[in-house]
Amino acid sequence: KQIFIRFTSCNLSCNYCDESFGHGTFYENKDVLAKVKELSTSYIHSISLTGGEPLLQVNDILHLLPELTLPLYLETNATLPDHLKEIKPFISIFSLDYKVGYDKEFAHCLEIVKDEDTFVKFILLPKQSMVELKLAVDLIAGINKDIPLVIQPVTPNKEIKHQPHPEEIMAAYSLAKKKLNDVRVIPQTHKIMHLK
Repeated sequence: KQIFIRFTSCNLSCNYCDESFGHGTFYENKDVLAKVKELSTSYIHSISLTGGEPLLQVNDILHLLPELTLPLYLETNATLPDHLKEIKPFISIFSLDYKVGYDKEFAHCLEIVKDEDTFVKFILLPKQSMVELKLAVDLIAGINKDIPLVIQPVTPNKEIKHQPHPEEIMAAYSLAKKKLNDVRVIPQTHKIMHLK
């Protein structure tokens, strides 16, 4: 179980994103802390900082994180390495998305957290170019082939009407497994459970 702190706004515009960034609600840190305390009535694995892109709000986050007592799990699009470096000391688990066209930023982010509890997530689209996956795999393998890669078949949303076929998923897994030691295929579990 996790508590999600979901940040609005993103510096990217992925066509499969399931978030609506047209609006958000401003919360004072004390309100966030009170809500976390209210939700922490039973075992909670960690607090997920997700979005949008949490690192866009790094200045506000730096005031909040020292007050949170549960382990912190950061989900980031791995395009803002300088901000990642700033909050690294507060984070227990790092989930870095590989975004096509942001290889330099991704590699820099992965270098920053390569020795931490880190994994990479690759969203697999229908008819995904295996060249794009190979780029991600090569970057990860060049840094540390023991860093886990999670291949996440896209959940249909907006422009994306279908998930990849099982053959596409297995092809992606096989390609990644040739160079990486830990490759997993995991769907968006919270979507299966009909959670926001």
